[in-house]
Formats: sequence, structure tokens, C-alpha cells
Amino acid sequence: MSTTRSSSRGSWSAGVALLVAAAALPALASNYIVDVGLTIATYSILGLGLNVVVGYAGLLDLGYAAFFAIGAYTTALLETLLHFSFWETLPFSLAFAGASGIVIGYPTLRLRSDYLAIVTLGFGEITRIVATNLDITGGPNGIFGIESPSLFGYEISSPKAVYELGIAFLVLVLVFAIRLGQSRLGRAWTSIREDEAAAEAVGVPTLRVKMLAYVMGALIGGFAGSLFAARFGTIDPTGFTYLQSVTILIVVVLGGRGSIPGVILGAVIVAGLPELLRFLNLWRIFAFAIGLVILMLLRPQGLWPAPLRRVTPPREDAGRAEASTPRAMGGDAILLDVRDMQRHFGGVRAVGGISFTVRNGEILSLIGPNGAGKTTVFNCLTGVIRPTSGKVFWRGTSLAGGAPHRIVHAGMARTFQGIRLFANMTAFENVLTGMDHRLRTLLVVELLGLPSARAEAADHAAEGLRWLGFVGLMARAGERAADLPYGDQRRLEIARALASNPQLLLLDEPAAGMNPTEKHALMALIRRIRDLGVTVLLIEHDMMLVMGVSDRIIVMDHGVIIAEGAPAEIQADPRVIDAYLGTAETDEAADDAAGEKSLWDS
Repeated sequence: MSTTRSSSRGSWSAGVALLVAAAALPALASNYIVDVGLTIATYSILGLGLNVVVGYAGLLDLGYAAFFAIGAYTTALLETLLHFSFWETLPFSLAFAGASGIVIGYPTLRLRSDYLAIVTLGFGEITRIVATNLDITGGPNGIFGIESPSLFGYEISSPKAVYELGIAFLVLVLVFAIRLGQSRLGRAWTSIREDEAAAEAVGVPTLRVKMLAYVMGALIGGFAGSLFAARFGTIDPTGFTYLQSVTILIVVVLGGRGSIPGVILGAVIVAGLPELLRFLNLWRIFAFAIGLVILMLLRPQGLWPAPLRRVTPPREDAGRAEASTPRAMGGDAILLDVRDMQRHFGGVRAVGGISFTVRNGEILSLIGPNGAGKTTVFNCLTGVIRPTSGKVFWRGTSLAGGAPHRIVHAGMARTFQGIRLFANMTAFENVLTGMDHRLRTLLVVELLGLPSARAEAADHAAEGLRWLGFVGLMARAGERAADLPYGDQRRLEIARALASNPQLLLLDEPAAGMNPTEKHALMALIRRIRDLGVTVLLIEHDMMLVMGVSDRIIVMDHGVIIAEGAPAEIQADPRVIDAYLGTAETDEAADDAAGEKSLWDS
């Protein structure tokens, strides 16, 4: 872990050194080199904006030049028509670009892959065509006579002065991008990139978070557009084509998606390397393209991949403290009331009209053979899919149509039959993602790093470490989730669910794949969870575990409930034996008795 931290510090030290060298460039280089440097700075800003969408959130945007154009045209129009100063136009450029992020974000929230690419590409082209055809934008000739910025009476018009302005803009965007990546919003984006369904199921409002990715990226694009207008004093639609969007995307992918130093390196290569190859004349673009192909074959993850953030516990005893106590509810109050719930997939009936209740403080197991509909019940309860009919009440309130993240916020959390961790995030970050929705600090306060935000983040981190300690994973807090042993991954998924502070925890086959020692430890953990005040609804095939921890058991077969009662009653119920073993004939009584013993003792 120390090696990784040293490597990360070395990477950022190199980045700071390069930034310092870039700031000193005007004093050492010709105007031509300074102009190339400004182009690199502009592409760096644009790359950092697109990196929010593509790198952080894992979304695709083939029309990013649209935000660039909106910022540039806003500055140009306000300066030439309304005689605003450059600085007065900046808030409007940011506002219009951000609004356009909502326009493109909203219809694409549920799209992925090819459909997302088509919509974003269309948005970029529509923006360019509108600029080409409107009279107010100057049509294909564009807008001329954009005034140079001035600051305290000093006109920023020379190449070196504009370069210094570009570096100042780049530093601001760098700080903004770094703070975004380190924030809870950055964690939410990463969780969506890793597994969108799992992110929604642990409390991340994925639709809103994806829209915020487009909005934040659009803000940076609009910011760069204003700089572009100030630099040249004239703009036209040819500067905002599809090729421009692709070039910005190359900057991000070449450098390394999600990597801030990588984006800057990508901008240096994309904007600087063609200039170094000018001696090849017409062959330089071809040589540049061949070089890009070779680089991507050798380094598909990018030239400077995003490093994995490592977490060191602040105190050695942090995990020994008792974890937070969930919201209390008195006595045997009914937490969950399911009434005649059905779920059909086409002509297949997965759940056929079941009714049951879950009482506060109990461990209720839902068992049945494979295909009985158990996981479908979980998916209906947690909003992953909607029941075809029936009603579900949570603490007396209907859950009809509730999105998964809203159900988590209400106090119901779950794990999955197949482990669904955020594999490339650390164990600690997995847990933090499960509890981030409980933070109350505004995002802008968090980005500014105000004392109230730092205090809440410290409490947040300490509680996250306590949950890791509760399941016995404190020592592995900084390890990548994918690198943990199988049993530890199961426990981490439970810790992540518990971190949302649920009142009801749904465990979907938590013992699957565990050895006997791990199963006994899991039994003890489930009892400890109940002792915290968390009610448990359990799906499990391991009868030793079910009979050892359950207060009540519900048995399903072919989508319906066939038995319900205490463990002893379920063991003696012939319908349960028949459902599991496929026979209950009287002339096979001996075989049934032997099978029954094997079933409950396995």
C-alpha cells in the first residue's frame, strides 16, 4: 500500500512540476510555441470536462463540442450585441452550457452504448447546424469583433498574456475536477461506471447522478468556449464540428479515462505532437494516426491510467467501536406487509399471489427449490422490478413504483445472489458509497472544503470504518474489492448494505460458495446484525444455517407459498419435504425419512 501511495505522490509531483514549467513558458519560448501551449491548455480543459462524463461516470458523449460552442457563442454574442465585458459573460456561458447539459442529459438518462452515442452525436450536430443557419450567430461566417479581455486596466491581447489567462483557467478547472473526483458525487459516478444496477440498489440516485455528470462536463466545456472566443476574437461553426468532439474524446481515452494527469498528457500529445511532425508535411496526420493506433494497442488503459485510491484507517481502534444503531421501531410492529403480490414475465408466472408480513426484530427466512421465485420477490420488494399486481406496504406506506434508491433511503437494504461489489473501488469506498445518501452537506460546500463539510466527512469515514470492523474487514479497508477472497467479498457486501442504516436487511443467499467455517461465522454475524436492531429477511439454501438462525420460515414453490411457521414446524411439514425431494409417497416412507434427515442436517 505504501508503494502505491509513493507512486501516486510521484505522479502528482510530476504533474505539478509540468504545470509550473507551463506557467514559465512565455518567458522562455517564442510566440509560436506559446500559441501551441495555449492550444494544449484549451484541449486540457476540454478533456477534463469530457473526462467527467466518460472517465468518471463511464458514459459516452460524441457531441461534446456542442458545450464548447455554446460557451463561445454566448461570450461572443453578449460582447458584440450587449457590450458585456468578457468577465460579465462568464456566468452566462456557464449557465447556458449547464442548461444544455440538462437538455442532453435528461433524454439520455436511461440510454447506454449505441443509443447514447447516437443521441449525443445528434445533439452536437444540431448545435452546429443551428449556429450555421441563424442570423444572430452570423451564419456560416460566424461572429467577428470580439473584444479582448481586460483586467484592472490591462488588456489581455498579446499571445503571452492570453496564454497566461489560459493557464489560469486550466488551474481553476484542474482544482474543480480534482475536487469532483474526491467528492461523494465522484464516488457515485464511479459506482455507476462499475455497476449501475448495484449502485441504484445501494442508494445512489443513478438518473440524477448521470445528469449531473453531463451538467458538470457542460460547465467546463462552456468555460473553455469563452476562453476560445477571447483568444481568437472571432468564431464560426467550423470550430465545433464532430471532428472536434472526437479529438477531445481521443485526448481522454489516450491519456487514460478517469485520470487527470492522463488527460493533460493526452492533450500534450494530441495538440503538440502534430506540430512536432510538421517536417513530414502532408504525411504528418497519417503518421500521427498510426502512432495513436500503436499506442492504444500497447496501452489500451491509456498512457497514464487513473490510480486506485488507497485508504488508511485514521485510528487503529476505529473498527472496535460499536456500529451505528438503525432506526428503532417498537415491539413486534409490522415493518413489511406483502398482499397478494404477483409477477409475470410474459406468460410465465414467477410469483403467483403471495402474502406475508415481516415483523420488527425477527429473522425471517424465505426458502424453496431453485426457480421457486424467491429472488423475484426480493427484486419486487426493492424496486428492481415492479410487481404485476398486489400491494406492498413498508411501515404502513405503499411502496408502489418506488425506485430502488428511494427504498434504500426509506430503510430497506439488500445484498445480491451473485456478488455485485464495485470491483475497482476499495472496500472502504464500497462502504462509503452505501452510506453517502445520508450526508446532508451541500455539494458546493463539499467542493469548497468548508469546515462543516470536512467535519461531516470525518464522521462519515469513521462510521464507514466501524462497519468494516463490524464484519471483520478493518484490515482490508484499503484493498481493491476485486482482490478480496470470496468470503470477504460476501461480508463486504453485507457491510455496504448495513452502512445505509437499514431497518430491514434482505440477504440473498449470503452463504453461497462459503466453506463450513465461513458459514458458522456468517451465522454469528446474522445474529449480531439482529442484535443491532436490524430485522433480517433471508434467502438461503443451506438448511443448517436457516434452521440455526431463523425465527420464522416461509417456504415457496412454483411462485406460491406452501408453508410458513417456526423451524420445527417446517422440518415436519410433508409439503416442504415433497417440494425439496420431489416425493412424498407413503410406500417410500423410509426413503423420505432418510431424505428429510439429510435435508435438515446438511
